[in-house]
Amino acid sequence: MDWLELLLIVGLFLVGLRASAFFSGSETGFYRLSLPRLGIDAQSGERAAQHLLWFARHPAYFVATTLVGNNIANYITTMSIGLGVVWLFSRTTDLLEVGATLFVSPIIFLFGELLPKNIYYRSPMALMEREVWLFRLVFWLTLPLTWPLVQLNRLLERVSGTVSRPMELLLGRSRLVQMLGHGHHEGVLTTAQSRLANGVLQIATQAVDTTMTPSARVFGVDDSANRDEVLRFAKKYGVAIVAVCRAQLGRPDDWYAYYLVSEVATTTRPLTSCKRVMPRLPVGSSKLEALRQLHAKSVTTAAVVGPDGTVLGLVSERGLIEQLFSPSQATHQMVARDEVS
Repeated sequence: MDWLELLLIVGLFLVGLRASAFFSGSETGFYRLSLPRLGIDAQSGERAAQHLLWFARHPAYFVATTLVGNNIANYITTMSIGLGVVWLFSRTTDLLEVGATLFVSPIIFLFGELLPKNIYYRSPMALMEREVWLFRLVFWLTLPLTWPLVQLNRLLERVSGTVSRPMELLLGRSRLVQMLGHGHHEGVLTTAQSRLANGVLQIATQAVDTTMTPSARVFGVDDSANRDEVLRFAKKYGVAIVAVCRAQLGRPDDWYAYYLVSEVATTTRPLTSCKRVMPRLPVGSSKLEALRQLHAKSVTTAAVVGPDGTVLGLVSERGLIEQLFSPSQATHQMVARDEVS
């Protein structure tokens, strides 16, 4: 009878350990899923992909189920340790239970946390699709517990005025970078195309004022300068574009237009007809929006203005395009890591 009790205790411990491994690994695998691939598989009729896509679109239920499942697994493991102490010593004390817990903690951490997370990290799609039926079973069984948690989370979001982003937006950028990395690795994308796409991802949300030339450092002429003065200025400083201010030079908040030196030197038209007015970009504008406006208005330079209309600096189309082909090291590291995995 004693050995039967021991087998039951060991079996209970293994069940708790397996449950801990399942929920810990599923949590890592969930955030490694490729949403484009899930969508394609779901549209092709794969039931497992359809179930995973539902959880991806309702991440609060996945997180709540994982939270409850991990707590249940920990409770089962702790209970089995307590029963094991009683079986060994025919009694239990706080000291014995703490000592036994510390003794088996490395086993729980290794086989219930570390190894499952690494395995699911390396092969999230295959493992999640294979075991999604089990996760759905736990989801329905624990729904009376998880539903209040989800509703509480939504209530707190409404009270605080924050709205959680959809999973497509939360994971979309890293998944897109992963797809670009795979495309480059397989030869579908050239190096230039890959750099361009990564550059767009990098500068899409960056503020344009982080790359502008401050007004105090802009060299140019005022709008009373004649053709010879503009050409002499361009030759002296070796520039192809000459900025123009409204009044005297030294009023950096008055930059509003520019001359193309090549046009000034080759045309016989009046100098005022060569003047190109710069679009004015709010200081919080993104670099991608700045590049779009420059292209739409067929100009090469724009003025970045503050809330009061003061020109804070100038930004050039050439500088923004160079950034498109020079993504940060962080993006290269992300692509390389996704290619390896």
